[in-house]
Amino acid sequence: MKKLILSFSVLIILAACNAKEPYTYWTDRTDNQILRLDEAGIKYEIRAGKIWVREKDLKRVMACCS
Repeated sequence: MKKLILSFSVLIILAACNAKEPYTYWTDRTDNQILRLDEAGIKYEIRAGKIWVREKDLKRVMACCS
């Protein structure tokens, strides 16, 4: 029983670690926007010349980069 609980706990932890965070389109890529995001320590992705930020960081992005 103890091994079953341990195995289940490890499975839940690993599943939570692999969850992809949803990203939201922010704006077209500019050096100024990239600089502001880097200075604020906000994670982002560049996709086809557009900046995508994590949904959970959207309020921080609006505060620092608008």
